Order: sequence, then C-alpha cells, then structure tokens
Amino acid sequence: MKSRFLFNHLDAHRDYFHTYPKSKLVLRDWLALDRTAAANRRTLYSFLRTMLDLAIAGLVLIHFFNYHSVIILGVLFILLSMVIGGFSYFRFLRVQSHYHKFLRESGAHFPPMLARKDHHS
Repeated sequence: MKSRFLFNHLDAHRDYFHTYPKSKLVLRDWLALDRTAAANRRTLYSFLRTMLDLAIAGLVLIHFFNYHSVIILGVLFILLSMVIGGFSYFRFLRVQSHYHKFLRESGAHFPPMLARKDHHS
C-alpha cells in the first residue's frame, strides 16, 4: 500500500530496499538497518516531546488568561498537538512495519556475526 501522505520518496526507497537481494547485504547494511530503527524511535520521542509542549502551552493559555483570543490560541495549540501526535505515531508505525517486514523476509541471510550467542559460564 502506497502512502498518500508526505515522504512518498522515502517509502519508495524502502520498497526498493525490500527487492534488493538479501544475500548481497553486508554487515554495514545490517547495522544501517539498526540505526534506522533507533532513529525512528528517537524521532517519535522528539515528536511526542513537541506534542506535549504544545498541549501544556495550550492548557496554560486556557487556564491563566481570560481573553477570548488567547483561549482560542490555547485550543489551537491543543488541537495541533493532537495532529502532531497522530502524524508521528503514523510515521513511526510505517517505518517500523518496513523494518519488521525486512527482518521477516531476510530469514536465512542474517549475518552470523550479528546472531545472538548465549554464553553460559
């Protein structure tokens, strides 16, 4: 399913990455995939911080000021924070689904140096 929102070029790049032969991937590619997953989480967290900041600013404007225009601005901040929260969660799930799809498809091609080894003493 193609995204109808922003960043279509990134989704096209991720779709291309799924068609690349997994046997040709090197360690650098696998580590880049992990960095992408970590960056995806950091991006979500920064969006959530922004969302929380806007919501708090909106609540402060509504609670402490009795001017009609300031209350409207506070409500707009709260609505904007909800939009940002929804957008950030949508983008997080979109990138995460590509990440998990790639891991499912790669199965036997996972490099042995990254495989988990349990050490028993």
